[in-house]
Amino acid sequence: KNAFPMGSMTGAPKVKAMELIEKYEKTNRGLFSGSVGFITPEGDFDFNVVIRSLLYNSEAEYLSFQTGSAITHLSIPEIEYEECLLKAAPLIETLVGKKQ
Repeated sequence: KNAFPMGSMTGAPKVKAMELIEKYEKTNRGLFSGSVGFITPEGDFDFNVVIRSLLYNSEAEYLSFQTGSAITHLSIPEIEYEECLLKAAPLIETLVGKKQ
């Protein structure tokens, strides 16, 4: 609870940022910006933050991914949107098989 979601994925102050995310984002982030990892019986572990990942629901035959950018009070929305498209491009190219 204290570690995830990471402040770098929500913004700051974290609690207020999460309230705004809940209010304004139209879809749930799901696994995006969460964590996936493992803990061995010996107590070793390895976790990561889920970004730039393809998620596939075999039952619904639905493939999805999400991107984001770091928005601050100095951000220019159009530039942040372009950054999202830049981050999405390799995933789209992989799925489509060519450069867009």
